[in-house]
Amino acid sequence: MSGADALHAIELSAGEIAQAAGGRVVLGDPSRRFTSLAIDSRRVPTGSLFVALPGARVDGHDFVPQAIAAGAAGVLASKPGPFRGAEVVIEVPDTLAAVQACAARWRDRLRGTVVGIAGSNGKTTTKEVVSAVLSVRGRTRATPGNENSQIGTPMTILATPLDVDFLVLEMGTSFPGELGRLASFAHPDVAIVTAAFAEHLEFLGSIDGVVAAETEILDRLAPGALALVGSAEPKLVAAARRREGLRLETLGRCPDDDWKLGRVALDRAGTRFELAAPRSEPKEWRVPLLGEPAAWASAFAVAAASALGLSDAEIREGLDRARPAAHRMCPSKHASKPIFVLDDCYNSNPASARAALEAAVALRAPGSRLVAVLGDMLELGDASDDAHRELGADVARIAPDARLVAVGREARLVAEAARERGVAVDHLPDAASAIGRVSELVAGADATVLVKGSRGIALELVVEALLA
Repeated sequence: MSGADALHAIELSAGEIAQAAGGRVVLGDPSRRFTSLAIDSRRVPTGSLFVALPGARVDGHDFVPQAIAAGAAGVLASKPGPFRGAEVVIEVPDTLAAVQACAARWRDRLRGTVVGIAGSNGKTTTKEVVSAVLSVRGRTRATPGNENSQIGTPMTILATPLDVDFLVLEMGTSFPGELGRLASFAHPDVAIVTAAFAEHLEFLGSIDGVVAAETEILDRLAPGALALVGSAEPKLVAAARRREGLRLETLGRCPDDDWKLGRVALDRAGTRFELAAPRSEPKEWRVPLLGEPAAWASAFAVAAASALGLSDAEIREGLDRARPAAHRMCPSKHASKPIFVLDDCYNSNPASARAALEAAVALRAPGSRLVAVLGDMLELGDASDDAHRELGADVARIAPDARLVAVGREARLVAEAARERGVAVDHLPDAASAIGRVSELVAGADATVLVKGSRGIALELVVEALLA
């Protein structure tokens, strides 16, 4: 059974889990506690509680025997056995709802500050920077990787010790209502909504749908709680302002923003940016991350940390600690060849692809050949064709002398639009076929290579080949 790579500790007893979830302990000692929660039968620590989650393709209940054989002490299930060998069995109506109910109970016991981060772009980088900064002040936990889903978020909460000072939760959404559900048990004390650009339009329909989904987190804030909202999409700010009783502060480049982001400059060592706090003069900050999105993420971190009482010195120390998440504008140099790779292949949408192109141009060394490997942008629904054509036009505008390698079925439209505007283009069906062509383009050259695409295109294979 597939599942999250990380395994999460849990301190609630079997009886407390059953009570929180409206279930019952049907086998074993209700006082039993478990070393962790596990949702993947291939990764089951001894003494853990295996959660049998039903899925679209597989059902965790089918893997209960394997989980028990691997060392699970207990099973959380919504269907009858066999449970031979289990020490504890907890029967609940719905296993996902049970985990979320347990997370709500555990969240009520936490005394640290919970920062919830939502938005169509930049959530993971913002989470990484916010947690790096807050860790200067106190013990901090954050969502591992991008486990921001309906199961990843409650498991992160359940893995949080009671003595943590700050919990930073990345909270994702693809469908209406998902973010509100997460926030209903995460109960963030501070909310950050980074942006509301075109993403998951296949499920959210339009920018209006994205705005509605991303602002669901605001409806779960306590009266007077701080909400930091990016102003790049005016509809997002307008929707946030319709929520009453919040301490709303906007961040961006609009004249009436509370936090005003100014000049951004980057080199291969990091990004410098100017940020003016409310009713204050701009200050310059630096973070060892790359690109305009890194400046936005760091600006949110500065604003949130300032509101939570951190000094400028503490914030600067925390910014210095920030590191990029995997496959998000990660720079690498080849060990022996003059090849500089920007690995941004975790995900892609029109706004993030434009930002990545701009960063690649800024970081390109004089005389270096620029190769842009751009894959399909997935889950854009009816907007997909236009978005891919617009990205092709963006390549011609931002990096007209780049060599474009477009990868994937949808990327054909990127290739066509760029070629029409004079860009040298190759179009290839998949990552495996792109490896050879990209290798030819950088052979014997000083090259800067941007690799950007949605996760489903697997462009990390290109990155691995370039750096081998």
